[in-house]
Amino acid sequence: MSIDQLLRLPSYLMLQLVREARRLGRGELRGPHVTVLAYLAEQEAVAQKRISEQVRMDPSDLVSVLDDLEGHGFAVRRRDERDRRRFTVSITGPGREALRERLETARAHEEVLLAPLTEAERVALTTLLRKAYLHHADMRVD
Repeated sequence: MSIDQLLRLPSYLMLQLVREARRLGRGELRGPHVTVLAYLAEQEAVAQKRISEQVRMDPSDLVSVLDDLEGHGFAVRRRDERDRRRFTVSITGPGREALRERLETARAHEEVLLAPLTEAERVALTTLLRKAYLHHADMRVD
């Protein structure tokens, strides 16, 4: 398969843009960290199991992400008062600030990644990607 044939595959192009986005976005908070913080920012104290289900992350991977977030002071785990066998997780003030900064950085990186697109093209791209993602989101098995 020639490179020209690859450049006709939307999946190949998306993968290349993801790689470029990762290159631009290297830092303390990786994608899984940002995903969990974004979810926590919308919740009160939430059970680890619920986080795992909602962000579609393997529970053992989630533990590692939470260890990192807790180590940076961005999240805190506490025993669930209703069920002492469980832990609940909450975002901290520094976690909210880190999320805000990371999202600002992501928006700046998107300006670089999507520079050749008009605003209307960016909206169309986002709409189409969201449609494809949501179609498959409920069918994913992690």
